[in-house]
Amino acid sequence: LNGSSDTERILLKAAAGAGKSYALKRMVAESLKNPNCRRVVVTAFTNKQIQPLAADLGPIIGKGYVCLFVSKEVLPEIPDAICEVATVVSDYKEVPEHTKVIIATSHKLGGSVRWLKNVLPPAANGEKLFDVMFVDEAWQLALHRYREVERAAPIAVGVGDVGQLPQLDPGQNPWRGDHRYNPYRAWP
Repeated sequence: LNGSSDTERILLKAAAGAGKSYALKRMVAESLKNPNCRRVVVTAFTNKQIQPLAADLGPIIGKGYVCLFVSKEVLPEIPDAICEVATVVSDYKEVPEHTKVIIATSHKLGGSVRWLKNVLPPAANGEKLFDVMFVDEAWQLALHRYREVERAAPIAVGVGDVGQLPQLDPGQNPWRGDHRYNPYRAWP
């Protein structure tokens, strides 16, 4: 965030129960304390993953600054406890301009990034919509889903545990540690 490194992706991996979710929430809060960070996004593959993050980040950051962005179909299923601590919307036009944290599935985020640019000012970096993107359970996010969201922020932080998931083809997941991800790789 301070521009002292050209690092674009960071991977936090640890065993189950090691505190990865705690670390992710702490990294979100710490990022927002940096003067070079105006807005972050937290994404994951499923609604089951993003809802607890909204429930936990809302009280830390503040209801008015945390926005859970879900599909219209999912909206009625959001527990009242989450609605009490976070702003919950299904339309990009409803995302408050002063939002500091947007939490969405990779599907919802990927389909909405270009529209969100119409309602949100640029992030502190002046170019992207977000200053940092956090990907929870990054191992579950296939490359084609990651490609839809990767340009939303100049820095991406993946959090996960490869040991809990089946092995994925390295060509299909940018968070595998045994190869170098090439965003310019030609599609088959």
